[in-house]
Amino acid sequence: MIKRVKLLVEKFAEAWTACMICMVQGDVTVLTLSHAFTASKTGILTGVAMVVASSSFLPWDNKWVGIFLTGIFTMIADIIVHPTHFGPEWLEAVCTGFGAMMLALIYSRAFMARRD
Repeated sequence: MIKRVKLLVEKFAEAWTACMICMVQGDVTVLTLSHAFTASKTGILTGVAMVVASSSFLPWDNKWVGIFLTGIFTMIADIIVHPTHFGPEWLEAVCTGFGAMMLALIYSRAFMARRD
C-alpha cells in the first residue's frame, strides 16, 4: 500500500509540474491558484491511472515503461481536464506529456544516483 501511495504522489508531482509550466507557456510569473487547481486535476488523474496500471493491468518491472506511461497518462489527463492554451487542441497535451516524461526521467536518474 505504501508503494502505491508513493507512486501516486510521485506521478502527481511530475504531471502537476509539467502541466503548470505548459499552461503558462513557461512564464511562471503569471501562475495563479486557478492554474494550480487545474494542474492538480491533471496530476491526480495521472497518479491514479499509474497506480491502477501498475497494480492491475500492466505490472511492469521496466523503468522505461513507467516513464513512457507517465507521459501518455499525463497527455490523456491534460486533454480531459482543460482546453489547450496554444496551437491545435492536442499540442499542449503532447507538450505536457513530454514534460512529465522528462521529469520522470530526471527523477529516476536522481533517485538511482542517490541509491548507489
